Amino acid sequence: MAKELKLFQVERDGPVIIWKYNNPPKNLGNPVMIAEFLQLQNELIEDASLRVGIFTSALPDVFIQHWDVSNLVERGQSLLEEKAPAAPPPRRVAFRRGSKPIIAAINAPTAGGGLELAMSLDFRFMSRTASIAQPEVGVGILAGGGGTQRMPRLIGIAKSLELQLTGRRVFADEAERIGLITRACDPLQLMPETIAFAKEIAARPPLAVHHIRQSIYEGMSMPLEDGLALESELMAELMKSEDALNLMRAYVAAGQDAQRLREATEQKQQDQ
Repeated sequence: MAKELKLFQVERDGPVIIWKYNNPPKNLGNPVMIAEFLQLQNELIEDASLRVGIFTSALPDVFIQHWDVSNLVERGQSLLEEKAPAAPPPRRVAFRRGSKPIIAAINAPTAGGGLELAMSLDFRFMSRTASIAQPEVGVGILAGGGGTQRMPRLIGIAKSLELQLTGRRVFADEAERIGLITRACDPLQLMPETIAFAKEIAARPPLAVHHIRQSIYEGMSMPLEDGLALESELMAELMKSEDALNLMRAYVAAGQDAQRLREATEQKQQDQ
């Protein structure tokens, strides 16, 4: 039996699961949030009827203000008082088998750890009334939850340095323009657009969705030759899958007409 959640409200819309973070008044991030979010991801993976997750806030005026800085003060004091352990050797994190796409629906301002969490997900939809920032430099630290690594991979080194050395706020249209988010949305359209996009992904063959994500995420950390080898391996797995063989046979039987394929896919989405 799953552990009862303290900080999330959960809703479902067909193959899409929606997680609303609820830690008023500021939705500060903390270790309990991370533990519960990992539990929710495990449940997403294990439920074959679910295809896509959406992370958003239950509070109208804040997504995640940032990580709870009091936790960082305690950690820093512990490091000061105790001999710091040797840094672990770098390791490559393998793509998680069975993982599924997750979308951040940023409905209100967020900064620090909130932005880092959003960048760790596959897509980011953002309300035009929201803002994002990586302001850790202002309190003498860096974005230690992945921010210094994920942001440059999304928007490049120069722009990442600018945003993280100034800590300035970025609003949705600029964030979309520089590639930090997927889509800027009018406030009332944020969840409808996010859910519609989630259902579009959910209508795709799940094994193909998984393998495309694996090929991109793992391949980006490899030399090109290794990435191409991984791509070939995953392509071979897909070509012999029942889903792919049935879909390819139907496509060939229909005269390899791309328009008819799109219409069939759209009909499948409507049926869901």
